Amino acid sequence: MKIIYSKIYNDIEMKNLYKYTLILFFVMLQFSYAQNVVINEMMSSNLKTILDDDGDPSDWVEIYNAGDVQIDLSGYYLSDDSLDLQKWNFDSAFIQPHEHLLVFASDKNKISTYLHTNFKISASGEEIFLCDASGSIVDRVFIPATSGDISYGRKTDGSTELIFQSPTPGYENSGVELKGVADSVSFSLPAGFYPSAISVELTAGDFKIYYSVDGSDPDSSKTLYTNPVSIQKTSVLKAISLKDSFMPGPVVIKSYLINENTDLPVVSLSSDPYNLFDYNYGIYADGPGWTSNPPHHGANFWMDWERPAHIELFDENKNLGFSENCGIAIYGAYTRSFPQKSLSVKFKNDYGVNKIEYPLFPGFRITTFKSFLLRNSGNDFQYTHIRDAFMQTLIKDLDIDYLEYLPATAFINGEYWGIYNIREKISEHYVAYRHGVDPDNIDMLEGNMNVIHGDSLHYKQLIDYVSTQDMTTDEAYNYVTSMIDLDNCLLYFAAQAYYNSQDWPSNNVKFWRERSEKGKWRWILFDVDFGFNLYESTGQSENHIYYIFSGVETRPGSNPPWSTLLPRMLVKNPKIKNQYINLVADLLNTKFKPARVNGIMNEMANHIANEISKHRIRWGIAGENLNRMTTFANERPAYLRGFVRNFFNCGQDGSVRIYSNEGGNVKLNSLTLSLSDMPWSGTYFQGNQVHLKAIPLPGYKFDGWSGSVTSMEESIDVSVTRSTSLTATFSKDSSNINSIVINEINYNSSDDFNSGDWIELYNNSDNAIDVSNWSITDSDDNHKFALPVGTILGANEYLVLVENDSAFTSLFPEVKNYIGEIDFGLNGSGEFVKLCDEDGQIIDSLTYDDNLPWPTEADGSGATLELTNPDNDNSLGNNWKASNGHGSPGQKNPVVTSVEKNEKEILPDKYFLYQNYPNPFNPSTTIKFSIPTPPVSSPLLKGRTKEGFVTLKVYDVLGCEVTTLVNENMPAGEYEIIFNAESTYGGLPSGIYYYKLRAGEFNQTKKMVLMK
Repeated sequence: MKIIYSKIYNDIEMKNLYKYTLILFFVMLQFSYAQNVVINEMMSSNLKTILDDDGDPSDWVEIYNAGDVQIDLSGYYLSDDSLDLQKWNFDSAFIQPHEHLLVFASDKNKISTYLHTNFKISASGEEIFLCDASGSIVDRVFIPATSGDISYGRKTDGSTELIFQSPTPGYENSGVELKGVADSVSFSLPAGFYPSAISVELTAGDFKIYYSVDGSDPDSSKTLYTNPVSIQKTSVLKAISLKDSFMPGPVVIKSYLINENTDLPVVSLSSDPYNLFDYNYGIYADGPGWTSNPPHHGANFWMDWERPAHIELFDENKNLGFSENCGIAIYGAYTRSFPQKSLSVKFKNDYGVNKIEYPLFPGFRITTFKSFLLRNSGNDFQYTHIRDAFMQTLIKDLDIDYLEYLPATAFINGEYWGIYNIREKISEHYVAYRHGVDPDNIDMLEGNMNVIHGDSLHYKQLIDYVSTQDMTTDEAYNYVTSMIDLDNCLLYFAAQAYYNSQDWPSNNVKFWRERSEKGKWRWILFDVDFGFNLYESTGQSENHIYYIFSGVETRPGSNPPWSTLLPRMLVKNPKIKNQYINLVADLLNTKFKPARVNGIMNEMANHIANEISKHRIRWGIAGENLNRMTTFANERPAYLRGFVRNFFNCGQDGSVRIYSNEGGNVKLNSLTLSLSDMPWSGTYFQGNQVHLKAIPLPGYKFDGWSGSVTSMEESIDVSVTRSTSLTATFSKDSSNINSIVINEINYNSSDDFNSGDWIELYNNSDNAIDVSNWSITDSDDNHKFALPVGTILGANEYLVLVENDSAFTSLFPEVKNYIGEIDFGLNGSGEFVKLCDEDGQIIDSLTYDDNLPWPTEADGSGATLELTNPDNDNSLGNNWKASNGHGSPGQKNPVVTSVEKNEKEILPDKYFLYQNYPNPFNPSTTIKFSIPTPPVSSPLLKGRTKEGFVTLKVYDVLGCEVTTLVNENMPAGEYEIIFNAESTYGGLPSGIYYYKLRAGEFNQTKKMVLMK
């Protein structure tokens, strides 16, 4: 560096110059040293190369000092985020000359035997940064997507050439570049069921093939393939292709089930026996820490270890459902010591995929899973093998978070492993998929406020309040119901009381809330094995009401006072106590009736009957018939009703009988009674008030109550007597039918997106309307389509009438609220369309056109006609707009304009782009933004709003434009736009997307997540 300065300085100036020059020298010296610190080698998919100090195969980064001087790394950072270069600090680490420093990218963020970052490396590829204290990038390396146990780094230590190579963590790089990936091995026979021995041929071009049939990972030490592989018995065939200077091909795994007969789905799990049974490493093994007293704490199976595996699932028809690499870990508490151990199955990018898309539980709406359990039935393992799943099934259709269930026959490395119960696994992703919330934006707790995810601050506020405030007041009721989902909470406590759950509530308690202003706590029902007479035959007579609500620790360790504090405080409130009492009675009158309970119990037992004998022989257990459970089911209702009566000082039993004519349902407390249930009767407590509400069906109105009480009010509270009888009367109502409007029209599709003609109807009211036998007609009265009998258009809902069913569904597969086929098309030049009720009265009509003021883009260019606001006159062309993309059938029109404001309200004074909601979303989300009033510099402009050109566009994670939502002049105001991911290019995949608003000099981008 050349420094130029004047020759004339005073002493002070010379001293300052010397000081600054010295500082600059050391800065430049440190900078020169920094150039010697490099990212030398990385691995983003570590399956078995090296384990960290916790025994986990974490990602890793190797740092190398190519210089001759020790370097202090305390001012250095590693990051995987270009926007946060100082994400993780090395703390006080030093690196000697020509030394390798290994850092685990584990997301554990700790310093122990090894350094652990607060992030992981994406197996799909990402850039890693090494930065100094100033935030300057010292080194950066983009690691591409790699195969498992392949590293990426410098050819030789400190060199500039980056290559794929065999990993050498902590040691000198090999310098041998891998030329490519060996061909994948092809199998001549698919995985599946075969009646007798088979022979499987393997091919992989000119690469050598090595294979195993014992579950071990194939490598060059295994059998070299020369002839077809003979499979004599159920086996897992694993094969790999190898060649010098090539990355190994993927391990291909197929299960062959020979002469296996089962009525259940089949899970075939395979993992190297070393992962499972090695004395020091195997998760199934006793290991060196094993202790003699059950449940053998210290054993390997008590460690939080995860090992790589492969899982295949075959459905009941023996069809292969999925075949994926995964991670497995021992799951559970005391039951880890049982011979058949529960397993947690996890999908991660490190293994191949981070989730499966498969209907794991037939008939269940959720088909995406990041993890699930193979459960040994918990403490019921040696008994019925259905107990927990059965108890949850009893109330699965109520407002409770429970775990779905599918029994399956299991094999591990080809060996019969009995019955596993496939269950959902509780996590933030379980909540996200069930409730459509952001998995990173929830609080989840267990036990005594132990944090699983998020934090416990909100719940602590709740506990502090109920512990210190007068809970008898309406204020307390309002506070509690703002903090918890009361219906869910009381159902949870009522079910546990009925089950006589004995390993609860000091254990097996998990609850969650969305971290938002309106987020409320909900409870998850799981692991209730200790109920329904697990270890006894008299549990039906145990007083679980006293157990929950007395505050007395009746079963030491199971119900300490802290664990029952919330339910005890809740029932101090008269409203909540009354609701709980009625809820227990509701359940005893319906879900917990002995005939129903025994029917479900026998059905579930029969479902596994053909397999349970083999399971018991495999594990050497005697099992149990259903006698104790049947006794519990038959006797528990009477006992529980008595416990409620005595503890809460309720009256004797009283009957409630409900009648209704056609035209409506009746809500009785938590129950909804339909016409098919009438007359309905149940047993409640005399003197206790029950709540009733008459619910008219679409097209009907409520006329009043008669019987024990006479009232014209839809909602009434009635005090139960020895015999209470009420009749709800309904009659037809035609006052809302004019609320149905024609809301969107597709009359001339583009050639490249021809969905056929269709018309969308919208119910612009808060009441469902029966549109049976209504008709849609064009200008030719012979063109008439009648809506089917039983068609109900719900409040604020949409219905699409389609001309061509197959054309429409092929392009809009996500739209389910449609009816077709209409046996006529719409005129491309415009025509008259009308909607009539069943009596022929016109409900709505209009004449659209392909000329202005009607939007002309809808005539063959791919757009549709969308009504800007359902309250506007849809007969006027200027109240319609051309859609963005190909329309929004079956949902809110994205072209809805400004949010309505009172004339006295002030228009926005600045641009603002809000976060979309919901987020994550599937398939649609709302994007809101504000356009301000321009500055007023002249009295002539005062009060006026100036139009500006606005664009709102959506981009994918690579920055490619996905769609344009807004591209026009817009006046000042607040706007909401609906973005539908399924209407864009036939449906967008899950992932991260960005939306950008440009208006004048304003330019802002926000992130949103599509989660299918």
